[in-house]
Amino acid sequence: MNMKKIIYSLMVCCGLVALSSCEKKVSTEDPSTITYYVSFEMNGDETMLVPLNSTFTDPGVVATENGVDVNDKVVVIITDPAGNPISNIATTAPGLYYVNYSAVNADGFSASVDRTVIVYDPSVTVSIAGTYATDMANTKYGTAGRTFADYAPGYGFSGTPVVTFSEIAPGFFQCDDLLGGWYGQIRAYGAKYYMSGIVALNADNTLSLISSYIPGWGDGLDYLNNSSFDPATGTMKYDVCYAGQIYISPVLVKQ
Repeated sequence: MNMKKIIYSLMVCCGLVALSSCEKKVSTEDPSTITYYVSFEMNGDETMLVPLNSTFTDPGVVATENGVDVNDKVVVIITDPAGNPISNIATTAPGLYYVNYSAVNADGFSASVDRTVIVYDPSVTVSIAGTYATDMANTKYGTAGRTFADYAPGYGFSGTPVVTFSEIAPGFFQCDDLLGGWYGQIRAYGAKYYMSGIVALNADNTLSLISSYIPGWGDGLDYLNNSSFDPATGTMKYDVCYAGQIYISPVLVKQ
């Protein structure tokens, strides 16, 4: 081998050594850790039906963390449909409640499960489930006695609003628009402005408002009262107030 080749080889080797000595060392250690969230096994049903004037006993949950019983860590919070915490579930009137079970694990991470409790009246056998047409000529808007039929032409609406009620539990019904189609259909605001809600049908065929919500504005009704349902004609009537200034008295006829 001549001298030039030897010198070149030495230069290449020195360069490789220099490059390797300048490389940043990368740690192969895995800094991650494993955390075990609390697991819940619910005793009883996820949705419990409780007859009116009976006694409700919470069956609770079985909570474990990595196989170890941690029931002593479980915090139970009961809320009404509006999300307000309450101390216990009353069975003296129809109602809907949520029971939240939560626990924090050893690393400070929380987990939870929910149960729905519905207090219902077994004596209610009538169903209001179905599709209803809003009686435009008799549904009043405001306090001056004017009707939907009076206002609709001004908004370019010439049809008939349709409202649906779906049974979600004995005597409990989900309505897609308790405003009778005022904002969503007559005013053409769309589905975000339907006042959805849950009502309970009472033994005297009156309605109790359980919850309500209009997504477009993020709130619900002030009240629903003066309600009635006539099973013979399929006609439903009630008064609602919204935002402290919108008064509507829907008359709905089952189709």
